[in-house]
Amino acid sequence: MENFKWKWQDTVAVAAGLLTVGFALVNYHRLPAQLPAHIGISGEFDEFWKKSSVILMFGGLGVLLPVLMQITRSLDPKKERYTKFENAYAMIRLAVSLIIDSVLAVSVLYGLGISLPGSRIAIAVLGAAFIVIGNYMPQVKDNYFLGVKTPWTLASPEVWRRTHRLAGALWLAAGIVIIISAFLPGKWFTFTMIAALLLAVVFPCVYSWAAYRRLRV
Repeated sequence: MENFKWKWQDTVAVAAGLLTVGFALVNYHRLPAQLPAHIGISGEFDEFWKKSSVILMFGGLGVLLPVLMQITRSLDPKKERYTKFENAYAMIRLAVSLIIDSVLAVSVLYGLGISLPGSRIAIAVLGAAFIVIGNYMPQVKDNYFLGVKTPWTLASPEVWRRTHRLAGALWLAAGIVIIISAFLPGKWFTFTMIAALLLAVVFPCVYSWAAYRRLRV
């Protein structure tokens, strides 16, 4: 595959994915017919799928994500830009893979009746992943598949740079808020999660528009 760059992070991601799938398959006969597949805004499981579908979906994604992200890279018209942030891209692949693995692991533990606050553990892992991604986001160069892709960041490398420098700090802050929210009761959890997502997703998009206007004035 063109521009394929296999890193140690990919080895860890695949190994973690295989271990999680193996754990699910070893306990398959002990699992109920349905497993949790989604965590709602209340912080609790609110959607259940057939156990085979949960394992296939999350297990498959956890194992194959490094390859899938290499495919998107090879398809990107700006694929040469990835050489400028190889390590950041590898760490982001690993972080996303571990989020997926944690969802499957928590789902299986829930199915086994193990008394753990499973949904909250998955949310805390999500927060940790936000921190990792935020740490590396300022290193991400302009491309069409990864990062804050608005008309304004894609139109100007300088707007991209400024937006991702800010977005990195915001994602790190959002990750801390998400981890804290994992230990909060219902309505406070909902409030803090919405605040974190607005901080990480909406604000960088608005900032990219404002930065573009300032540079064009």
